[in-house]
Amino acid sequence: MGAPGLVGRRRERAAISGWLAAAFGGAPMLVLCGGEPGIGKTRLATEAADMAAAGGALTRWARAHEGVGTPPFWLWRQLLRSDLAGEGNGPADLPTTIEANSEADRIALFDAVVRRVFALAERSGLLLVVEDAQWADEPSLLLLRYLARELRGARVLVLATHRTVGAGDAAPWRRILPDLGREPVTVQVPLAGLDEAETAHLVRAVTDTDVADDVAREVHRRTGGNPFFVRELARMLPTDAALAGRRLPASLVEVVGQRAAGLSGPARRMLAAAAVLGEQFSVATVAAMAGRPPLDCLPPLEEAADAGLIAAADTAGAWRFVHALVCEAIEADTPAQERLRLHRSAAEALERVYAGQIDDRLADIARHWAAAALDDPRPAVAWARRAADAALRSLAYEESARLYQLALDAGGPTVDRQLRCRLLIDLAGARWRARDIEPCRTATTEAVALARRIGRVDLIAQAALGIEPIGAMAWDLGLRQWCDEALAGLDLVALTDPADPADPADPAALADPADLSRRARLLARSAESSVYLNDVTAAEESSRQALEIAADVTDPAAVIAALRSRQLCRSGPEHVDERAGLADRMTEIGRTLRRSREEMWGRLWRIDTYWERGDLAAVTAELPRLAWCVEQVGGPIAHWHLLVARAALAGALGRYGEALELGRAALGTLPADSHPTASGAYRSLECMIAAHIGHERVATSQPSDPPDPSDPPDPRTGRSTGGGEARTGIFRGPLGTAHMLVLAGRRAEALGVYREAGPVRSWHPPPYWRVPTWAFGSAVAVAVGERHDVELLYDRLLAERGRFVVGGAGTANYLGPVELHLGRAAVFLGRLDDAVADLDTALAYCRAAGAAGFTVETECELAAALTRRAHLGDLDRAGQLLEHAETAAVQLGMDPWARRARALRAAASAASATSATSTAASARTPAVSPLSPREGEVAELVAQGLTNRQIAVKLFISERTAQTHVQHILTRLGFSSRAQIAAWVTARHQQQDTEGPRLRDAQAPR
Repeated sequence: MGAPGLVGRRRERAAISGWLAAAFGGAPMLVLCGGEPGIGKTRLATEAADMAAAGGALTRWARAHEGVGTPPFWLWRQLLRSDLAGEGNGPADLPTTIEANSEADRIALFDAVVRRVFALAERSGLLLVVEDAQWADEPSLLLLRYLARELRGARVLVLATHRTVGAGDAAPWRRILPDLGREPVTVQVPLAGLDEAETAHLVRAVTDTDVADDVAREVHRRTGGNPFFVRELARMLPTDAALAGRRLPASLVEVVGQRAAGLSGPARRMLAAAAVLGEQFSVATVAAMAGRPPLDCLPPLEEAADAGLIAAADTAGAWRFVHALVCEAIEADTPAQERLRLHRSAAEALERVYAGQIDDRLADIARHWAAAALDDPRPAVAWARRAADAALRSLAYEESARLYQLALDAGGPTVDRQLRCRLLIDLAGARWRARDIEPCRTATTEAVALARRIGRVDLIAQAALGIEPIGAMAWDLGLRQWCDEALAGLDLVALTDPADPADPADPAALADPADLSRRARLLARSAESSVYLNDVTAAEESSRQALEIAADVTDPAAVIAALRSRQLCRSGPEHVDERAGLADRMTEIGRTLRRSREEMWGRLWRIDTYWERGDLAAVTAELPRLAWCVEQVGGPIAHWHLLVARAALAGALGRYGEALELGRAALGTLPADSHPTASGAYRSLECMIAAHIGHERVATSQPSDPPDPSDPPDPRTGRSTGGGEARTGIFRGPLGTAHMLVLAGRRAEALGVYREAGPVRSWHPPPYWRVPTWAFGSAVAVAVGERHDVELLYDRLLAERGRFVVGGAGTANYLGPVELHLGRAAVFLGRLDDAVADLDTALAYCRAAGAAGFTVETECELAAALTRRAHLGDLDRAGQLLEHAETAAVQLGMDPWARRARALRAAASAASATSATSTAASARTPAVSPLSPREGEVAELVAQGLTNRQIAVKLFISERTAQTHVQHILTRLGFSSRAQIAAWVTARHQQQDTEGPRLRDAQAPR
């Protein structure tokens, strides 16, 4: 019988040929080829490899296996194995890189892999084939997703095959597949069965016989055109042409069973043992399971190979089943009791055979022990935990979590409760590192509950210290509760310890240095949680105690934790000097101990203080030092902080396109579902940029929905907080939504949403978002015409003069000096002299800092104030400011502000002309108003900046009547805008100020 190549698939072959040409020409692609088992995915991949080889490109293969305990990043260990040294210019020791220091986050590893792939592809292109991706370990799949996002310009085609049915436990693949499908480089290729003609062609090729059409049709009916099933059934057909009445096998298990039935007993036993090991297996392991020398195993294996069930693998000393389905069928046909015995035998054999290189086999050994754990789970728990620890060290956090869960499942209710608690804590730690938040919380909660039952306060402390606050209220409340519970428990243990006669009034004297260190860290963690929960008093006290205790211990971890919590607790702008000192201490610790992570935090804190002082030049100078630290640390959080800082600086300097690009990159590095802060940071940046370049030009072209009412409420206000994180609550909550509605021209809707924020007196932002909340809130209140709120927020901002509107705990954006927001509010309130003074100060700050966009904004606001005030020289100065503002706005792409500058220039010109006319008239005759008394009242209120609705409330008339009065005034005075009315009123006041004394002198008795 022949071994035909690819049958049919003309369309798919033509598509792959084109994709290869495009990819090797610099247009990379990820091709996801899906279908049922046996449909021909591997054959198509082989065809692609042949095409790539014909074009001189490199091809690398990797295969995932169902249920087999492969090492972490197994796909990439196969794709970039060490024998590639010398090909390309990348590092040859990538497998060593994969097992890098566990303190470094994975993005550094992922970057190294991407660079290696690009280096291999540089010369003539690279085809990466990944088979059965649905069974790959999750770290490998995350790396594949990372590569797909970074492929731009690389001469790479990745072809990943996957099952669409019969995939078994493929949860990681189901999570990653939608992400892969959304990437621009991705193409999905679903494979269907062969048609009747192609099936007949394949049957005749396999049997080398002119099979009758009716037999071919029956084979097609039975198999659905599945090429593997067609081949297997065709091999069972009799060689003669008399097929009438012959029974075809009903299933693949029956096909394989019939072929295996003709084998000798040793061969069948060998196949059963091999099927338990997996699709590919080593002769040495099978021999150890059988208790025979490896050479004695070769005849039975060759017998199975002659039957078409297995074949020699590419690796020396290894064999493989001809298809995963054959392996599955043989294992399924093995009795359950025998399978259990074989799994135990496999675990013991692997321990012996790979004793000298056990690390790569830990997960596989754990898998076999777990499958054999019916009577004694202890080996399964021990090996699964050992494998999980190794995966954690290899940065394979998801695989580590899977293995810790395997240990817990294998142990079941019989495992020691203390061991179970530790396993739960380890599981939570792995979930935390993988940013799998809800499963992490579940595991931590169970661990703490179990630690309570067994009276282990130290384990409660360990659980609480293994995670961090994230800005989600339910999470942070639970974390603080666990910290406080552990602290109370430690106090109780110390007080009841007869061996320690220390003074119970001094908690620091109750514990040994290790307990002091743990106490400092717990207090620090509790303080951080309190900050996110906006409990300033609790945060202040806990951070103070943590810093005091840390001063008495030599443990750097305690000192670092105390510094971090204190920095967060003193995040209000009034503490900027103290935080500058904390930043210097943290930076020095990092440099002295050569700990890049701590140095990175110190530099981030230092940058925060520069922002708060409005020193953009210092921020610019510090960023390269921060970037060096981030590169040393690696990881998504470190890179997120760097990208956020760069985005904020670009936005402050008026480089809006760059700022948005950096902000989106930051959001992609740390998605919102893995850390709520990411969403709030991007939203705040987006709001600032939208205010400068226009709502329609930012990523979110439609205003976001109001916060979900199911979000946990603020404990002080009872209102939704947008998930609990302050920045998210501000910018994704009512204020941010109202702001975007204003920019979209939907002011009526904006007013309704704004009022959902509640009374201003009920706003209680955390210290680090106090100034941004007052400033942002005042800008929105001005836009929607809420005078009472503007007055309240103006008063609150007065206390912040001389500061800048930024956050003191990780700046995501810069909203200019406080005086800009005071000036805008003062103009709205009609306090024009105050407005001009504050806006003059703001303009000086913006120009000195190089904040180009805020300079334009301030010039426009100042010009508007000057035009309304219209003192001597004001209108000329307003014109000069607006001329510069319009030019700069056009250059910066600030279209809304360019339009506003033009409109204000027109209003200033009109006001100047009106003022000149009024002055000339006043020189000839006493001022006589052309307006009725009521129209005069309305004109005065228009000059104060009131809207028609506010005028109606003030004068106890309807809004429509107020609107009619305004229209009459415009008609009587020959004006076209409310700004001209305001200028006219101001000019009349000046005239009266001048005419009053002259008239009094003229009328005085002589």
